[in-house]
Amino acid sequence: MHRYLRKAGVPVPEIYLSVPEAKRLFLEDAGDTMLEGVVHSARTTEEVLPLYGRCIEILVRIQWDGTKALDGDAIPSRLAFDVGKFAEEIDFFFENAVRKYGGIALSETEERALEDLFLPFLSELAGLPRILAHRDYHSRNIMVIPGGEGGAGPALRVLDFQDARMGNVFYDLCSLLRDSYVTLPEKAVDELVYAYRDAAPAGLRRMGGDQTTFAYRLDVSALQRNVKAIGTFGNQSHNLGKTFYLRFIPPTVAHLCSNFDRNPRMKPLARKLLPILSDLAEKAASEAPS
Repeated sequence: MHRYLRKAGVPVPEIYLSVPEAKRLFLEDAGDTMLEGVVHSARTTEEVLPLYGRCIEILVRIQWDGTKALDGDAIPSRLAFDVGKFAEEIDFFFENAVRKYGGIALSETEERALEDLFLPFLSELAGLPRILAHRDYHSRNIMVIPGGEGGAGPALRVLDFQDARMGNVFYDLCSLLRDSYVTLPEKAVDELVYAYRDAAPAGLRRMGGDQTTFAYRLDVSALQRNVKAIGTFGNQSHNLGKTFYLRFIPPTVAHLCSNFDRNPRMKPLARKLLPILSDLAEKAASEAPS
């Protein structure tokens, strides 16, 4: 995957040496400053918007140039976010966040009803045109190297791309803008959506639809992505003992609540899902290490 992203002009860490027989790679040191940390230490959102603008430009490269860089040997071109994969991630949420972490017992009928309410949204996402998706394009996987590019500002390095697969244009965008680790003001989100549509080639823009359709599809993608993220945090805490991740459940639930408020089409799902999400957020807030 590294060579395809490099070919597309995506700033990934350079590989200095590969020793396959020893299963060793010697990589460029990208430092320890994540975009997440830069945002939290900034005095205002405006200070970090230029960095986010560059992240948007990089995302366009991943999606457009990265897709064109793939060849017949590329594993991501043989994997996709189809209905089955999206549904698998929703099941992961129920198994690891709801049942195991939350201790919430749903009857088979209740769980099937929720799955049926998710299905139209998952089918809509799976039916969209596909391009290369990083899959975890968020503030903890973008490193900021101060003074890395002279007058152009800090250098950026994109990490954790090994699980890339084919997906829709919204998956990585909502990972960045509806991030569990950073909550951007709505005004900033709107500006960055505009920046994406402005930077995207016409082919990418057509995949997303007109402005109204684009906003709705971004929210549908965020619905699936945020629910999946809560499943991940439940798994990390309950199964792996990494309780640090509990702190990210409440802000992710807040993203979902705002999403439901914006979209009347999600109301039937919201009525059944919100009580579960509220219980998870309350439990996580009380148990997250300080």
